[in-house]
Amino acid sequence: MRDLFAVGSFRHMVATQFLTVFNDNAFRQTVLLLALAADSAGFGSDPQARAGLVFALPFLVFAVFAGDVADRFSKRGVIVAAKWAEVGVMALATFALFAGSLPFGVAALFLMGAQSAFLSPAKYGIIPEIVARRDLGRANGLMHSSVLVGIILGQSAAGIMKSALPGAIWSIPLLLALLALFGVWIARKIAPVPVADPQRRLRLNPFARLPAGMAIAWRNKPLFAVMMAHGVFHLIGGVFLYSWNQMGVRELGQNEGLWSAALALLSVALAAGSLLAGRLCRNRLRAGLVPLGGVILAATMFAVAAGPRSAGYAFGVLMCGYVAAGLFLVPLNTLLQQLPDEAEKGLAQGASITLDWLFLVAASFLKEGLTMAGIGAADSFWVLGGIMLVTTLLLVRLGPDAARAIATIRAREQSAPRP
Repeated sequence: MRDLFAVGSFRHMVATQFLTVFNDNAFRQTVLLLALAADSAGFGSDPQARAGLVFALPFLVFAVFAGDVADRFSKRGVIVAAKWAEVGVMALATFALFAGSLPFGVAALFLMGAQSAFLSPAKYGIIPEIVARRDLGRANGLMHSSVLVGIILGQSAAGIMKSALPGAIWSIPLLLALLALFGVWIARKIAPVPVADPQRRLRLNPFARLPAGMAIAWRNKPLFAVMMAHGVFHLIGGVFLYSWNQMGVRELGQNEGLWSAALALLSVALAAGSLLAGRLCRNRLRAGLVPLGGVILAATMFAVAAGPRSAGYAFGVLMCGYVAAGLFLVPLNTLLQQLPDEAEKGLAQGASITLDWLFLVAASFLKEGLTMAGIGAADSFWVLGGIMLVTTLLLVRLGPDAARAIATIRAREQSAPRP
């Protein structure tokens, strides 16, 4: 581990990513909490869901274009430019919150999402160019770990700072702007890398690769089911975030800082479940963990909806649910990697990522629909649990088909001549 961090460019890339994820989550949670408190007519029946939609849209709209930009230009240059853009966005956000304008704050949230959307393919694409091939597994693990830590600390910091600075909310994005400026300084220390494809055509259509990827999945029923289940998991996660904030702050009267810190602890439970699933799947894929985790997660959501309206009860139950979510998600990701043929993995992965963002966008519409129907945050867990349970049962029905598909792929790989 020490020798990998001895690579200066990789060390600075991990630090750059951590600062970006921290800022993303701190600012998004700040705006979501502001939107939750703003019963503003003209900003929809559920301002928090609208704000979340605005943050998710850029990742969907700019995904293909940002990937082309990362290949056509220097990835290191794209990363530095994105970090400078982050400084500007946080400066704009400071002005918006100083003026007390939630719409301008949400506009800054959209720009923050756009900045991160352009940073994402460049930061992951540069890793194979700055570390040795034998270190890619560890490098990706460290990158993902830095994302998790950034999410946990960013969400916690947002609630704590908002509670501590009730009359100076504008100072939060100001602090984040200074942190982004520090991030620029770190990003500039990443060594320049060659341009991957100077002739790459820049495509504006965000769904350019989706039809081909979905056609591959449609021919492979288990793959299609896994891709849809992965998307549904993101749908549930999106609605969950809005319901968690609303349930704690509005319905249970919890302190925003403590409730945001509790949200971060749920991320720790998800990490623990993911580590447990990884250990259980160390020698071979255990697809049976998917229905086990799905059923437990659905049961915990039903328990929150049916149980007492108590913050401690909801938190304890959902901690168990988030551990189960790790059991559900890790083997699902492995299936997503194994089910497509080798030559089709890239298209399938790209289509799956697009679907995930489509489901995240749909989460905002679902949450607003629940609000318009008069369904409160705690009661929305009936809906989330039902969606999770139905998805799990459909996956169980396709279990034998998935097992046969994986066995076929493994047999083909074993019979292929080795170089």
